Amino acid sequence: MKESVDLFIRRHGILHSGETVLVAVSGGADSLALLHYLSSIRSQWRLRIMAVSVDHQLRGDQSRADVQFVKDVCREWNIDFVDMSVDVAWYKQQHGKGTQEAARELRYQVFNRVMNTYQADVLALGHHGDDQIETVLMRLVQRSRSGAVTGMPIARPFGRGRLIRPFLSVSKQDILQYCASHHIDYREDPTNQDPAYTRNAFRLQVLPFLKTQNPQLHRHIQSYSERVRAEEEYLDSQAEKVLDSSVTFTEKPVKVELKIPEFSAFPFALQRRAFHLILNYLFRGAAPELSYAHEESFFLLLSSEKPNVSLDFPNGLHLIREYDHGIFQFTSVQEPESYAYRLQAGEEVRLPDGSRLRADLTEELDKQEGPFVYLCDSHHVSFPLYVRTRKDGDRIRPMGMKGSKKVKDIFIDEKIPAAKRKTWPIITDANGNILWIAGLKKGEAWKTATAGTWLRLHYHKREKDL
Repeated sequence: MKESVDLFIRRHGILHSGETVLVAVSGGADSLALLHYLSSIRSQWRLRIMAVSVDHQLRGDQSRADVQFVKDVCREWNIDFVDMSVDVAWYKQQHGKGTQEAARELRYQVFNRVMNTYQADVLALGHHGDDQIETVLMRLVQRSRSGAVTGMPIARPFGRGRLIRPFLSVSKQDILQYCASHHIDYREDPTNQDPAYTRNAFRLQVLPFLKTQNPQLHRHIQSYSERVRAEEEYLDSQAEKVLDSSVTFTEKPVKVELKIPEFSAFPFALQRRAFHLILNYLFRGAAPELSYAHEESFFLLLSSEKPNVSLDFPNGLHLIREYDHGIFQFTSVQEPESYAYRLQAGEEVRLPDGSRLRADLTEELDKQEGPFVYLCDSHHVSFPLYVRTRKDGDRIRPMGMKGSKKVKDIFIDEKIPAAKRKTWPIITDANGNILWIAGLKKGEAWKTATAGTWLRLHYHKREKDL
């Protein structure tokens, strides 16, 4: 086994000469074999080896005896030893975690603190090839995304240094034989035989059959995991190009906006991967596991013939489509408030979105009025004016057209998102005649003379909307 692990370490470059290595040791065969192996190469690699044991306080005297056992072994092997206790029962109650999840979080918090205290470069864990099989199978069964089925990494950043798993190339049987040949005593955790825990069920009920089909399955799965991880990294780099060209990220508030035509032009596999990168951004790398149905709903939203569609995703995430524009946001979808303001000549009103609308009387007719200025003969307008939101049944007589048209139809023709229609400013006179859908459609103008007093309306949109 030693030769196999030596080759694995050198091939992946996970250990360097002169480092301080912190070894997580529970007292079981895996961690003690790892501690013995690293101790055997410490002179060759000029390593400082330390062991850390964590008492989770879940098995009373038995778990305390495990820690004492490891302490005695470290004294015999001349290895520095650190032990710490954590209160898993309290932590799971405070944070609503399961026992296994709470124990793991607290254990890794301890590892991080000890690494910092002793300036360790590496945290070494005793996960082996059979553990990798279990991990891949569990993730394959429980998760929908290919990137989540890569197995445990051989090495990754952790704390002030990195975490390594030197035993991923060997099986549990290899480790037991190593312990036997080196006369290493170890302790068994009785909870490892309880099939109520999912991982134990895979270990006890699934692996034995798979091993009969392929005794070297641990090597096969480890090779598969390495290949998939490398391919995942490449595909993620390609998906970043999708994001760069079609997606905008906002921090305050946290929001993502995408241009649907540009996004949809990329190969579907990259769209799907970009979708999950967006989720990682929104959830800060801790995105909830989504089912195939969630993913499918997203792509149905993109291809929907309806111009305005929305979806509710887990953890309060909302997906909204507004024509060719898609939005991911956490803000709750609330009905916007309607408004109505009186407006006399010489006055200005500020609207809820920060835009402004001003009314003035002028004797000079501006030939270059543009889309944000409306002019009409003031003698045909009843004051005061009103600036308000749309009402059911609103109609306008558009400039240059015979007859009237529904304001609702104009919004649809102009592809105004449904959410914006409810707060779009509409200007009427005192009799309720719609003069202008601000910045969008002008009502019939009474320019019957070249001289006289004119009403000039000027709509100042927010700078970000221009």
